[in-house]
Amino acid sequence: MKCNDTIAAISTPPGEGGIAVVRMSGTSSLSIIRKVFRGKNPIQKNSKGQVYHGWIVEKDEPIDEVVLTLFHSPHSYTGEDVIEVSCHGGLFISRRILEVLIQYGARPAEPGEFTQRAFFNGKMDLTQAEAVADLIRAKTESARRVAIYELEGHLSGRLQKIREDLIKICSLLEVELDFGEEDIMFVSRKEIKHLLIKTRGELQHFVDSYRRGKVCREGIRMVIAGRPNVGKSSLLNGLVERERAIVTEIPGTTRDTVEDVLDIEGFLFTVTDTAGIRETQDPIEREGVRRTEKVLDISDLVLLVFDGSESLNREDEMIVRRVKEMRKPVIVLINKIDLKQQINIHKLKKWFPDEEVLRISALKKEHVSRLVQTLKGTAISGGIPHEGEVLITRARHKNCILHAIELIKKAEASLRKSMSQEFIVMDIRGALDVLGEMIGKTVTDDILNQIFSDFCVGK
Repeated sequence: MKCNDTIAAISTPPGEGGIAVVRMSGTSSLSIIRKVFRGKNPIQKNSKGQVYHGWIVEKDEPIDEVVLTLFHSPHSYTGEDVIEVSCHGGLFISRRILEVLIQYGARPAEPGEFTQRAFFNGKMDLTQAEAVADLIRAKTESARRVAIYELEGHLSGRLQKIREDLIKICSLLEVELDFGEEDIMFVSRKEIKHLLIKTRGELQHFVDSYRRGKVCREGIRMVIAGRPNVGKSSLLNGLVERERAIVTEIPGTTRDTVEDVLDIEGFLFTVTDTAGIRETQDPIEREGVRRTEKVLDISDLVLLVFDGSESLNREDEMIVRRVKEMRKPVIVLINKIDLKQQINIHKLKKWFPDEEVLRISALKKEHVSRLVQTLKGTAISGGIPHEGEVLITRARHKNCILHAIELIKKAEASLRKSMSQEFIVMDIRGALDVLGEMIGKTVTDDILNQIFSDFCVGK
C-alpha cells in the first residue's frame, strides 16, 4: 500500500521542555518545508540525511528558530521523505508550527500512522510495529529488553522460518496434485509427519512462553486481601516505601481500592490494597467489599494476609474459601509478628499445604525484604528470558499460534488416515495464513486499525 498524502504531528508529549519535535512524512514533505523554512543553506534532496538551522516562518513572519533533520526516502523510519522540526519546547510553539505545516499541504496524522506507513512500506513487519508501542510504554528493564528483541525482528524471523518450511512441503504436495494420474510422490509422508510434529513443537514453545512474556510486558497485578485490620494498608505502604494508604486502628478504614506500582529488579507489580472482606450491613463498606471481589477476579497474584496476634475466625475461613475458588497463585502472610502470637499456624498450613507461609511485621518492616524476594521469584518463575530466547507477549500472538497449532493437528490427522493431498494442503495453507496474519503478510483492515489506534499520535 502506498500513501500519496503527507502527514504531520507533534511527536513529543505535551508540556514545557527544552525542545519539542514536529514530524512530517510523505511525498510533499520537501515542497512544504521549503515554503515555510528560511535558513542560510537551501534544502537539498540527496541520498544522505541532512541537518539545517534556520527559522520557520509564515508569510515571512518568524514563528520560531528551529533545527530541521531530513531523512530522505527510502532511508527513513516510514520509508518516505521524513522531516523532523526541533523547536523550542512549549505547547503553543509546537502547535503553531504544526498549524503552518497543515496550512501548506500536510494533514494531521492519525494515531500510529507513522509506524503504520513504516509497515506498509516494508520497513518493519506487524510484530515489530507492535514492539514499537511496547517499547514506548516499557516501565521496567525486562519490558524494554523483550520489546527491543522483538523490534529487532527475532520473533518474526523465527516465524518466517517456520512458514518457509511449511511452504516447501505445501508446494511439493501441490505438485503431486498436478501429477495425480501418474501417482508420483515428491515428498515422503514420513518427512511430512516429521516436519509437522517439529513445527507444532516450535509453535507450542511460543505458547508456553506467553505467561513470562506477558509478565515482562505488563507486569503482575497483585492484590492484598484479608479481613479488616490485619495490616493490608501498612503492607502496601511498606512495599512502596511511602504513606500511600491511610492506616488506623479502626477496622474498615480502607473503603475503596488503593493502587500503586512497584518495580522489583526490572519486574513491574501493580499492587492493590483492598477493603477487608467480611459480611457487613454498612452500605459503604459493602461497596468496598464488592470492589475487592472485582479486583480479585482480574488479579494475577494474591497476597493473603492474616493477623498473627489474633485467632483465625469465620471471616478468615470465608476469605480462604473465596481465594481457593479462584485457583490463582497465593502468597500467605502472617502479619504483626511484633505482637504476641495467637494464630493457629497448624490450621493455616492445613488450608495451604503447598504454600510457604511468610511471617512479617508490615508496621515495623520486619522481613518485608524477604517478601520482596519471594515476589521476584514469582515473577521470574520459569526463568528470566535469556539472550536468544524469543517470547510472545500479546494475546493476539498467542491466539494466532494456537489457531495454527490446531490446523497443523488436523493436517497430521489427515496424514495418519492416508487422506488425499487436498485435505493436508488445505490445513497447512490455513496455518500459513494464520501465521501470516500474525506478522502482517495477510492481515485485515480491522486488525490494523485495532493495533495502530492504540499508538500515540506522532509515532
